[in-house]
Amino acid sequence: MVRMSCCGTEIGSAFCTLYREDDMPKQRIGYFENREDPESICSRCRTCELICAFHHHQVGNPRRARIKVVSLGKGEDIPVTCLNCEDPPCLNICPTGALRRTEADGMVKVNEAVCIGCAMCVNVCPVGAITLDPVTGVASKCDLCDGDPQCVVYCPAKVLKLTDAGQLARYRMRGFAKYLQSVGESR
Repeated sequence: MVRMSCCGTEIGSAFCTLYREDDMPKQRIGYFENREDPESICSRCRTCELICAFHHHQVGNPRRARIKVVSLGKGEDIPVTCLNCEDPPCLNICPTGALRRTEADGMVKVNEAVCIGCAMCVNVCPVGAITLDPVTGVASKCDLCDGDPQCVVYCPAKVLKLTDAGQLARYRMRGFAKYLQSVGESR
């Protein structure tokens, strides 16, 4: 069965891919907000970054986090994590094969021992979810904390959820439909 799902979004553009249901990455972290409820919007507290850095590196340095809170301007921020694209440009461009999709869960993971820190994956990531670790100099990206993402557990606004590609795509499509409806009503 083929279904349309979002691969990811970048400010100002969208990336969509046709997924085969059996090929979809099983899980990812999704950002779910409710604009009508101010309590369910990213509060910009950056707890997700701090808990991620502590979980992976035992430091309170948000620069070492594998999730990034990105400012959209006008006081709006959103957390960004790897979406495990269907055809990930990072995986395809890595010259050493340090990025691999795992068989078990479909996640794209970094083998830090093989990464040379060339930043090619950083430059091609459509959502900016890969960074070079400021201490080790190698690629760093969300690994879902091996199935128990700490950012989801500790997010005070509860806007981060462990989800699958289909659920996240449906949520984003509903949001886009509401936006189009509001634009149509304003004309």
